[in-house]
Amino acid sequence: MRIELATEAGSAARANEDFVLAAPGAFVVLDGVTPGPRDPGCTHGVVWYVRSLGVRLLAAATGVPDRPLADCLADAVAGTAAAHGGGCDLSAPGTPQATVAVGRLVGGRFEYLVLADCTVVLETGGGPVAVTDDRVERAARGLRLAAAALPEGSAERAAARERYAAAVEGLRNRPGGFWTAAADPAVAGEALTGSVPASGLRAVAAMSDGASRFVDLLGLGDWSDVMPLLASHGPAELLSRVRRAEAGDPERRRWRRGKVSDDATVVHAVPGASPGSRHRGALA
Repeated sequence: MRIELATEAGSAARANEDFVLAAPGAFVVLDGVTPGPRDPGCTHGVVWYVRSLGVRLLAAATGVPDRPLADCLADAVAGTAAAHGGGCDLSAPGTPQATVAVGRLVGGRFEYLVLADCTVVLETGGGPVAVTDDRVERAARGLRLAAAALPEGSAERAAARERYAAAVEGLRNRPGGFWTAAADPAVAGEALTGSVPASGLRAVAAMSDGASRFVDLLGLGDWSDVMPLLASHGPAELLSRVRRAEAGDPERRRWRRGKVSDDATVVHAVPGASPGSRHRGALA
């Protein structure tokens, strides 16, 4: 399987909280959750967390190929929680956490896992199918839309954004809300998982929400446009088009969004191609 990667920080002023890693026949994408104003209870930070979790997750996914991906994620979360040591309060709501996408080619099938708003796109003869966990989008959606409708920079919008953020925090990793990988390995049971025959799979893409906004926020195309773009120009071109659109709307008037630009990561994998990987961006 040939794998091509690209990742970029949303702002040069801070570290990239996305993380992507690949091995022959497998990849992981993690999008760190930017902490809110409350004390996260942890001295390590989100960048440390996504890299620690990602390395463990890829090792688990490739080390025992017949182990379910949800179990691999549970093991990685538990191992990362232990690596915090005794100085961190992992019960704090703002403890470092991440959204997750995993792909693995094993036994003639391609297996995938998605937790929260990462996306995996499967391209078969019938066209592309996107797999994403939309519980994040559904959480407090009314409050988010109400905040986005208010004038940029206004006190009313700032207050509405605070109400939305508080509502989201109350729904994170709670029944009826949505789920992210933090410190509790049981969250792996909430992930979306599946598999398809590798023989019918032309290509796979996986991305964080900073890249999937090409389709679901910016409307620059649909998934049937994304997959040929990745095949012909690679993930870096998709990110470049996202960045150009964002730069053309710095006041967020055309596209209402929380961040002008977000950390963005894309993986493009071709199961039947010669093994190897190419990458651009800040990879650990």
